Amino acid sequence: MRIRSIWFKHFTSSGPAGRNKGKNGDDLMDPIYIDGKAMAASEYWTLAWERGASADARMGSDAEEEQYWREHAFSYDERNPLAPYAGAIMEVVYAFLKPSDLLLEVGPGTGGFTRLLAPKVRQITVVEPSAAMYAELCRNWKELGFPAPAAVPAKWEEAPELRADILFSANAVYRIKDMKESLLRMNAAASRRVFLVQSMEKPFAHPLRADIGGSTVERERADALSGILHELGIAHEYRKFPVRRKSGAVHPVALLHWEPVRFDGH
Repeated sequence: MRIRSIWFKHFTSSGPAGRNKGKNGDDLMDPIYIDGKAMAASEYWTLAWERGASADARMGSDAEEEQYWREHAFSYDERNPLAPYAGAIMEVVYAFLKPSDLLLEVGPGTGGFTRLLAPKVRQITVVEPSAAMYAELCRNWKELGFPAPAAVPAKWEEAPELRADILFSANAVYRIKDMKESLLRMNAAASRRVFLVQSMEKPFAHPLRADIGGSTVERERADALSGILHELGIAHEYRKFPVRRKSGAVHPVALLHWEPVRFDGH
């Protein structure tokens, strides 16, 4: 079996119906090829999820994931915060927000980004499966002097149908197996804009890894997300920002965002 791995490239999408072009007009979003046959980005994501679940109990077990956050949620903001250092990214997000907006946040964790977004919109609803993380969000929220956002206690892929003007999610898709369907649900939930923030590069974000044709193929989650959006025909902006973290280390953080596309059934 012959395998050729080509990484998805940084791009701005040209539109749902056309190929995406780089600055030099070259086609982007090249997939992995196995014996001359292209593998879809969504298929790669699922294979990487299965590999991760076999190596890490948290990936496939809700109980293991919740136990982890019971032990670590209280120290999360102190140990590994992103939101306080993502000012340039958030300026892009803020430019799309209106004071009348209803905003849906998927996987707010302890609420670092939620606290930044709250003053910019009318109301936030969060979808958060971890009781421990939501409890920490509420504890942190007391400092703001107004009620914490209402929570839907569910994984995104199992949440009820929700609607909002804006959907926002940061580093919250690592346990999702069917990313194609989850992105379709995000696209359907928002009436005006969807924003995904995804850290890149170790030690802040480990890449996806899938065993394909006897080789282990790595990709950054952000690149794979962009590839799946391309696969779905969803035109989107994809930009990487250098972010200096608390430790002083600088690494890229991706922002993917798009105007929702209406599909039959979604």
